[in-house]
Amino acid sequence: MTEPVETYNFYPALQRNVTPTASGSEVVSYTSDLGDSGPILTLIHGYPQSAFIWRHLVPLLLPKVSLFIPELPGYGISTPISAGTGDHTKRAVGHALLDALAQVFSTNSSSSSSSSSSSPSSSSSPRQVILAGHDRGARICHRLAVDATSKTSPDSSLPDETKSFFSHHNLTITGLIMLDILPTKCQWDFFSCPTNSQTYFHWPLLANVELAVPMITAFGVDKWVRGGHLRLVGSASDSKERIMSDDAVEVHVKLFESGETVRWTCEDYKAGAQKEVDEQVEDLEQGRRLEVDTLVMYSWEKLGRGGGVDVEGVWRGWVGDGVELEVVGVEDGRGHFLPEEAYDVVGERVVRFLERFGL
Repeated sequence: MTEPVETYNFYPALQRNVTPTASGSEVVSYTSDLGDSGPILTLIHGYPQSAFIWRHLVPLLLPKVSLFIPELPGYGISTPISAGTGDHTKRAVGHALLDALAQVFSTNSSSSSSSSSSSPSSSSSPRQVILAGHDRGARICHRLAVDATSKTSPDSSLPDETKSFFSHHNLTITGLIMLDILPTKCQWDFFSCPTNSQTYFHWPLLANVELAVPMITAFGVDKWVRGGHLRLVGSASDSKERIMSDDAVEVHVKLFESGETVRWTCEDYKAGAQKEVDEQVEDLEQGRRLEVDTLVMYSWEKLGRGGGVDVEGVWRGWVGDGVELEVVGVEDGRGHFLPEEAYDVVGERVVRFLERFGL
């Protein structure tokens, strides 16, 4: 890799797009389009990583489904939302990503971009989207799926722009895949368990932005990023090799060497400690649940019983009655970085999930 990592196309078989959005972020994404009649699968990365984490899965998925693989705003490639002034909640970031998706795939008449990888849709039917993500990306998917599919009463406290967002962009959410997360509120609740609070110590640290940024800088960003990978990788003999393949960890180190990346990724965690917990409490109080077929995959060693958590039992409380929920614990010493460590298992399950949609 000779050119700067910030401008490199990780996926030469896909189109690289730079899309200005209403949020103020210029969202970089990698896309392929198999046609208007099929759904689009998003693959949204987490912390402290980039869209490069999907490199093992893209060759498998490319011939099966249209792909939208974005770089998270503020994570070193896509610029921060709100022109770098604030609100990095999962809802706000998710809207920026789907705004970019709508422009790239021309899903409505107001979406236009010179980077479009497809001609405008000839049909007024909403374009189907299957949301998939890992870590922070999975939390974005969770937020968007609740907003798009929950049974919301007319007097719901959801903002008007949230209620109309999906219809405005002519999108409909038809499936959800989340890798290695619990609902954000539950993750904070489980901090009462010493093992979990030790494993996920970075949550409260990063949420204190003014403290975290200078501490990480003084410690050494390279050591922080490498150490963050090694703390959560699984015990399988080849797990470390898998996450480090193609110099991926070094790519992420380079992206975090910018002080701005450190800061805006901390803003992500700050939002997760404040607004997003309140939003999920409100979801439960108002009966807003996931009302879409959902696949959850998690590391048995790190998040599941190894961490003392009944992951399936937790998620059962966050889906609507009659909704098909599949929860899969990935064993064999695979850790948090499932798209890399367990790409073979994840790929098989994702393909099986896509078959529900005729893919």
